[in-house]
Amino acid sequence: MFKKIGIIGLGAMGGAIAKRLHGGGHSLAVYDINDELAARFRSKASVDVVESPAELARRSDLILVSLPGTNEVRQVALGANGVIEGIQADSVFVNMSTCAPTVVVEIESAFASRGAGVIGAPINGGPSKAMTGELAIVAGGEGSLLERCRSVLEQLGTVRHVGRTGSGEAVKIINNLLLGIIVPATAEALVLGVKAGIEPSTLVDAIENGVGDSHALRKHYKQHVLKGDFGEEGLFSVDYMRKDLKLAMEMADELKVPLVFGGVADQVYQMARAKGSEANYHPVIVTILEELVGVKVREKRPD
Repeated sequence: MFKKIGIIGLGAMGGAIAKRLHGGGHSLAVYDINDELAARFRSKASVDVVESPAELARRSDLILVSLPGTNEVRQVALGANGVIEGIQADSVFVNMSTCAPTVVVEIESAFASRGAGVIGAPINGGPSKAMTGELAIVAGGEGSLLERCRSVLEQLGTVRHVGRTGSGEAVKIINNLLLGIIVPATAEALVLGVKAGIEPSTLVDAIENGVGDSHALRKHYKQHVLKGDFGEEGLFSVDYMRKDLKLAMEMADELKVPLVFGGVADQVYQMARAKGSEANYHPVIVTILEELVGVKVREKRPD
């Protein structure tokens, strides 16, 4: 049983994780480089807002990290005033960010000399899933160490142990690679169908009940694109998708694996950035084809 859980990163995902665990009765220490995000937790009982990752590590025996990417995870863990300066023996550091697998292995090696363990446990699902405990968590690391953390992680979602340290990050990158490819492919198919004269909602419904069905179609297109929703706060942006595709291509380069479709998908998102849509919800890439062809994949609005 962990006495205090430390959470580093209080943005959309980290903030939702903190709220979920605090609501479950856990005592927390929290830190974010953005004082405004940290300030939201100052008035909460059983929550200590600390001034550095090192201080958080001194107060916590389980540390969960939710940050934008590889550089941020490495800096928080190993940089000046980082977790490594305060981590206690028998503590566990859990990376929940999407980052390069190699950095988690690097952190594990550095923390071993302090007697602390490391688990990589990236998450699938947005803030709303975190708040309801429905995240999909892919964990890599020593099995017995994961079992120590399982009761806490299962308050956030379903936990799958996928292998050694770094495996969780690899699976998350591969998952997002597939999503990054499927979303542009779905855009092409839907624009073609609408150009052929099929009403967008009818087209999506027909594909959903056929062999072309996918999570991207049901969530990203049916729930958002048909409604013209490309800018809701907290949704996965074009820039975030390109960050994850870059991670996939770096991993593929290291392993000498060609990523033909991944490379093409990356350039589609680059096109979206070129037209100023980098902060928009990533299926906004459909608008590039819509403008070229002269149709829109939108449901009919009531008069």
